[in-house]
Amino acid sequence: MFEKVVAAVFGYLGISALAKDKDGKSSMSKEQETKLEDKYGKKFVEEFKKDLADFEKEGKTAESVVTEELLSEMEAEKGKNAKELKEAREHIAKLEKEKEEADAIIAKLEKEETADAGKVVTGTNADNMGKTFKPDMNLSHNKYVDAIYYGRPGASYSGNTTIETTELQKEFGKYVNSERLEILQSLMGKTESTQYMSTIATDKVEVRAQQAAIDSVLQQFTPHWTPKGKTKFTPLTIKNFKCKINVAIVPSDVMEDIIGYLYDENLKPEDMPVVKYILNQLVFPKLDEEREVALATGKFVESTAEKDGDNATDANEVMDGYVTQLVALKEANNKAITWLLNGEKLSDEQLVDQIDKAVEEVKPLYKKKQMFIHADPDIVTRYGKAYRKKYPWLKNEDGEKVKVDFSKFTFAPLEGMRGTGVFFITPKENFKHLRSKDPQATKIWMQGENYKVKIFAEWWEATGFWIAEAIFAYIPPTESGASASEAGGL
Repeated sequence: MFEKVVAAVFGYLGISALAKDKDGKSSMSKEQETKLEDKYGKKFVEEFKKDLADFEKEGKTAESVVTEELLSEMEAEKGKNAKELKEAREHIAKLEKEKEEADAIIAKLEKEETADAGKVVTGTNADNMGKTFKPDMNLSHNKYVDAIYYGRPGASYSGNTTIETTELQKEFGKYVNSERLEILQSLMGKTESTQYMSTIATDKVEVRAQQAAIDSVLQQFTPHWTPKGKTKFTPLTIKNFKCKINVAIVPSDVMEDIIGYLYDENLKPEDMPVVKYILNQLVFPKLDEEREVALATGKFVESTAEKDGDNATDANEVMDGYVTQLVALKEANNKAITWLLNGEKLSDEQLVDQIDKAVEEVKPLYKKKQMFIHADPDIVTRYGKAYRKKYPWLKNEDGEKVKVDFSKFTFAPLEGMRGTGVFFITPKENFKHLRSKDPQATKIWMQGENYKVKIFAEWWEATGFWIAEAIFAYIPPTESGASASEAGGL
């Protein structure tokens, strides 16, 4: 890295060598220092002079490192960077044009009148779904919201007023039938981590890899059948888990929140009916948050509930998360997995070098792939600070260091991994997310009971890895007498 800095300085100053002092060491003129300060800042000049002095202590000279090979390499990198920048700008311009066209279409549609009858849904479920959901504004809970919103005297909602839960339950059923696809997508929507996974749609209790990459196919011609490509791989079993929601809500307690939401989002009562607000603003956001953590560090615990009213399991006890699985595989000494920096503790002083070393430990077959380093966000923050400290003269336009130099690997911090001290690298096709294949296996419904409504949902979900040989993982070393999970903060 320092060799490139020297070459860049020489190029900017328009020199091929630096002046030497009485001891034969390189030195810069006042004019040269001023020119560099104007371009890169005073701190850069100070650090460069210090690094140059350290470099020449070993008997090397600055001029010796500025080779034709290095200049050719830097010129090639410059050309590549210029090309990538041009392509990025063209892509941005294309996106901006598409946005302008989309905005124009939206503006046009907003001026067109829409029939009150609703949109008829076609397809296999047309009979059940009927028309796109439209709330019945004559129901008491919708009338309350409508009255407050439009400020009708004498008709506004009072906090002492109860909500007719049977009406709400009936409307909820119509909403689910009408907007089933949208609701199921929200229920099983992508989380921060699932966007990096490939999906398996299955109704099996567990799945196992049946195929793997072929080691080699090329061979010399002979007029005989000589099969090649014996596969060596270790398939991993991914267990599927049935999850559910059981949550009770008192509708009268959320009416004021709904009104505030309508005002904040500039919506009309018919745009956000009570049943939709309960799901989209109360249930699903919390569900997404808890799913993200469970998918990462969840540890399945068998429920002890035997009757209605018994204690529920914790959100993090519904499934085995991908970090939990990696820790278990490490404790089982699975030798098919490449355990990065095995036995090393990450240190701020050596972190940049340690990450470089970890990347080098990835098998050659996978080094050419553009892959993510899924990591505890704290590790990524530490790496960015360590990189800035080691190379203070380098500017980072992105604000944070996320890409590892001279590799195709980019950090992808996942909030669910925070506090584990873990990071791993694997292709997207090897990082799996299981979800139900049968739509009927995913259910959501509501029951009314006195002053509250009960929301139920059921679905199958899991995560895991396909083959062991495609996993490159770092698990923090355990302390004496501690398990891997304890050392990793799980």
